[in-house]
Amino acid sequence: MRLFRWEWPLAGLLLLALLLDGAAASELQYDQAWELPSALAGCVLALAAARRPVAAGVGVTAVLLGWSVVLRVAGVALPSSVGGLVAAEVVAALAVVVAVVRRAPRHLVARVVGPLLLTWFAVRFLRPGDPGPLPDLGWDAILPGLAVLAGWYLRSRDAGSARSLQAVVAEAQQRERVALARELHDVVAHHIGGMVVQAQAAQAVMVPDPGAPARVLPAIETAGTDALAAMRLMVATLRVDGDPGPPAPATDLVADLHAVTATPAGGIPVRLTVDLAEPVPAEVATTVLRLVQESVTNARRYATGSGGITATVRAGAGSVQVRVTDDGRHTAVPRNAGGGGYGLVGMRERVQLLGGRFEAGRLPGAGWQVLADVPLRAPE
Repeated sequence: MRLFRWEWPLAGLLLLALLLDGAAASELQYDQAWELPSALAGCVLALAAARRPVAAGVGVTAVLLGWSVVLRVAGVALPSSVGGLVAAEVVAALAVVVAVVRRAPRHLVARVVGPLLLTWFAVRFLRPGDPGPLPDLGWDAILPGLAVLAGWYLRSRDAGSARSLQAVVAEAQQRERVALARELHDVVAHHIGGMVVQAQAAQAVMVPDPGAPARVLPAIETAGTDALAAMRLMVATLRVDGDPGPPAPATDLVADLHAVTATPAGGIPVRLTVDLAEPVPAEVATTVLRLVQESVTNARRYATGSGGITATVRAGAGSVQVRVTDDGRHTAVPRNAGGGGYGLVGMRERVQLLGGRFEAGRLPGAGWQVLADVPLRAPE
């Protein structure tokens, strides 16, 4: 059924065409069994064309051509609506033309649509019955032409939407990189600052010695001072105008996790489990905190009818595993206002920058799950 998902409008149109063919068969007193194989096969291929446009185009061409030959050999004439085809065949063929022009690889469009249009015109003369004079071929040319134009219009619109979405996703990724860079600055600056202080203290208490230590410690101090200046310059360069920056990095991960999962009045409760068998570096702790915070926020905004949210954070075997699930029914429309709609993009970008793995998706039945595995040490 996934192959035909979201094709209900087209299915309704195809069903209406089949009913019209049935009414015509009843009124004109002919055996509808001769039109059903081609009509039903065309309907199935039209419904599958959105996901398999090339296969559907080739299939409809073969069905129309093959069944026309069968009708010619059997000597069975069917009352046609357009071009010797019954109504269901017309709708199915036009829908497939639109789908192929819209979705097929550009280099295959002409190779698939060309034979299909030739078959469309050939059917009028292949099937038994009077094909009519050539001036009556107007609708035979107009309808497929309109289908081709509709497919190109939808293709260009899809391309524009894809470019806009790509730009928004790239912007969200860049924002997350900037945020992570600022947080890493605080962590690295702390370590480098400690190095500078230790070097200064060592110089103050050590016995003057013309040896190597006396030459190395000033160099350490100079390098640390320069590194701090360079880090500050980098963050100033990355800063977006008017953006106050992210919240402060995690200082006490367990306490911070309990704070961001606290249940507000009337909110969905969160069951939090934290098991830190290994110490979590500050830069990883900040990412874990953001993952849990964003996942819980998304669940409270999008999960309808949820009885609770489960958040688990475990550190061990060289990585931190984060799992956040809910049992609600997720919709595209949030339960409350706010949110930028690209939280998943930011979470994925943040985890991947640290060399981790990230997954998010619906659970069987109901609910949503976010999984992340972040290394405790940066990849070498």
